[in-house]
Amino acid sequence: MRYGGRLNRIEFTALIDQQANRIRASATALPLYGPAGWGGPCRIGVWGWEDERLMHAGLLFGDTAGGPWIEVITTAGPPMPLLIDLRMAAAGETPGDRRAAERALRAASTPAPQRVGIAVDGVPHPFSRWPDEPLGEAEGRGWLAILDEVPGLLLRASGLTPAELTLARVGDIEPHLTGTRAHLLAGYDEYGTG
Repeated sequence: MRYGGRLNRIEFTALIDQQANRIRASATALPLYGPAGWGGPCRIGVWGWEDERLMHAGLLFGDTAGGPWIEVITTAGPPMPLLIDLRMAAAGETPGDRRAAERALRAASTPAPQRVGIAVDGVPHPFSRWPDEPLGEAEGRGWLAILDEVPGLLLRASGLTPAELTLARVGDIEPHLTGTRAHLLAGYDEYGTG
């Protein structure tokens, strides 16, 4: 085991494969969705477990470094708590005291100003939408939307409009795992070997 150093490429690849196997083993715990007929790049998005139970699973479609993209996250429970966490993280501020933390939480908890219809498996559903949101330092700005059901859906998107979307079940996550592996190894190689 290494301490305080960079993993070599073999160790880094082993970590990628270990995470891929965990995702592969959990992939049927929640229904996974993506844009119907998507043919572009795809990767694994955010996945989170609590006591070994899959709580949310995201699939990313497109390239967050440029061009349109969307992440479709399925949540085991209502999606609002995860949306609040994502909004607070994307704001990039670390509250210095309790009052500042309460203000940040209130801001991240504001109700959506819009309702939009997006078809899921051919059936229109009403999504709550926040139209102009920071999505993260690397992702820039875009929009967020939730379908407040159980399981729920949370969308993070840039360069696409809700009218352009029709969501459908994704049965095969292997292209996402392959895309993630290639993306991570390309990033590793870009910064040299260790």
